[in-house]
Amino acid sequence: MKVLIVRPSANKMNLKTYNLQEVGLAKALVRRGHSCDVMYYGGNEKDHFETIRFDDDKHQIRILWIRGFSFLREGYYPTLKKYVKDYDIIQVGGYVGITSAWLNRKCREKTVNYQGPYYCKYNKKDNIRAAVFDRTLLKWQKPSKMIVGTKSRLATDYLQKKGISNVQTLGVGLDLDNLRAAASGEKNEFIEKLIRDRKGRYLLYMGRLEERRNILFLLRVFAEVCEKNQDVKFVIVGKGDQTYVDKCKKEADMLGISDRIIYKDSLEQKYVNQLYRVCDLFLLPTRYEIFGMVLLEAMYFGVPVVTTFNGGSSTVIEDGKTGIVIDQLDTGLWSRRILELLADSELRQEIIVRANRLIEEKYTWDALAEKFLSVYQSRLDMKNEKERG
Repeated sequence: MKVLIVRPSANKMNLKTYNLQEVGLAKALVRRGHSCDVMYYGGNEKDHFETIRFDDDKHQIRILWIRGFSFLREGYYPTLKKYVKDYDIIQVGGYVGITSAWLNRKCREKTVNYQGPYYCKYNKKDNIRAAVFDRTLLKWQKPSKMIVGTKSRLATDYLQKKGISNVQTLGVGLDLDNLRAAASGEKNEFIEKLIRDRKGRYLLYMGRLEERRNILFLLRVFAEVCEKNQDVKFVIVGKGDQTYVDKCKKEADMLGISDRIIYKDSLEQKYVNQLYRVCDLFLLPTRYEIFGMVLLEAMYFGVPVVTTFNGGSSTVIEDGKTGIVIDQLDTGLWSRRILELLADSELRQEIIVRANRLIEEKYTWDALAEKFLSVYQSRLDMKNEKERG
């Protein structure tokens, strides 16, 4: 099978980024004997292919950098039509947009969508964009004839309510090759200091500091935890708009917990695995998360996760078994569950073992490849039935 994975957004991707989902999936498909290229926005550059070799040069994928124009947060690619004829399957990211609509209309017999976003009242921009698309181009691409894989159960429910019935939840995977390659044995002073100064437990938040992630709420939760447990510190790694970061610092001062917070605005990817292994719990009280690669990373590296109900947690976390899911943003409830988990070493270890096994067995790109191939095959089967009929 020859597959082209299309990322329609008008963003120039950096191939040195450790976790490009399209590249991770493409590598897994090639390992199973298929041919796979990835299409990325090339800006004003002329169309060209770039080869990525892996597995000691045994395999390769190609990146098609294609000239495009930005329109409503998506790329418009006039030359894409000359490439699609060379592939059996075209996988396109998302159902909203010009590229998806064109492929489902003109190349339906080989097009499969891969959807991440779902409805959330806090995700206003995407909600408006989807509403406009639904009223204009969705019917044109005939939703009843679409075949879609999704990143989460929430995304599956979202599409089914729109009349797209042929939908399967696939998930998102980790690229273990890149995680291992990025991991470094060299010591990092920030992490070494955490180890030297350790007198109790470390809670961890790593990611962007923004309202969507409810950092102010998290600080209030931590303040309540500190009232009951004097041996806990909160490690926060991430950047954000300076106004919001200052607001968080002011909140921490007001709560009297600034001396219990260890903050670093960034950490090189090669040290991330070491940071996870030093910490005891990972906290993510996000309002909205398409999936959340940090959830997969924390689970893989052995840090129990406490999070809200979101795209990723709805798919990979069973409350009390592979992590903790708390739907309400209630400081009392969150602090209580955190304290209970810190006090129960046996439960923490059970969660660590189950979560790690789940990620290794089901949520790496190599593990997910067969599910994607099954979806691709269902598209080809529909094409064959049509030709026979």
